[in-house]
Amino acid sequence: MSFNSRENSLADGAPIRLYQFSRGVMRWLYTSGDRDEVVGTQIFRTLRGGISDDGIRQTGEASVELLKITAPADLDVATLYRGVPPSNEIALTIFDRHAGEDEQVVSWVGSIQSVSWPKRDQAQLVCQPLSARMTMQGLRQGWERPCHHALYSVACGVNRDLYRVTTEIQSKNGLVISSGAFASYPAGYFTAGWVEWSVGSGEFDRRAIESHTGSNLALLGGTAGLQPGQAIRVYPGCNQTIQMCNDKFDNAPNHGGVPHLAGRSPFDGNPVF
Repeated sequence: MSFNSRENSLADGAPIRLYQFSRGVMRWLYTSGDRDEVVGTQIFRTLRGGISDDGIRQTGEASVELLKITAPADLDVATLYRGVPPSNEIALTIFDRHAGEDEQVVSWVGSIQSVSWPKRDQAQLVCQPLSARMTMQGLRQGWERPCHHALYSVACGVNRDLYRVTTEIQSKNGLVISSGAFASYPAGYFTAGWVEWSVGSGEFDRRAIESHTGSNLALLGGTAGLQPGQAIRVYPGCNQTIQMCNDKFDNAPNHGGVPHLAGRSPFDGNPVF
């Protein structure tokens, strides 16, 4: 029988839900069924205690369409959110199929928004649908002196690999990491940049740099997940001014601000501007 036949049947349906969490090429695969399910080369694992959700809703309002998944507290993908969450979003694709059938359909696409542990043995993953992105801020460029381009973006044009510093952490506390490699740069050189380190499969976690003094970098979000001796890659920051853009990166032609902008608004009521 086909998926549609089983889906419409009053007696032959045996619905199973497959949950595919992904970050780059990394995958976490689970099934709501009582045995593992094989889809192509992927194996969706059954869980002791099970995994379920509160139902898929399509209302046109992203806040109402949040999907809550309940799973064991030690769910691998959930434990990534203990402490500081991953730097990149973890996507979720839900498939529906019936036991004994090879056909499945995509029923929901989105990403993890947050994870909590309401009970000692239970994790709850709140996931937002793909449509939630449509409500996010779109146009962000303004008529202003500072540059509105994201550092190292296509619009910025600076090649971050040319400024990357690869080193190892020599020591750390809750907020600061230290390495002698940072001391060879002037104070503030790495401020507003970031630190990244490999988490496997070509993926990196990142922390923004709040301040740089000597051999120390203070990180936004703290140093959880980092250890002395760990290899890291560090990128310098920018304060978005034309002077730093020119002096530090030799990139003044791509500066996105208006450095000689007048110090008053053209809409202040004075007809002479």
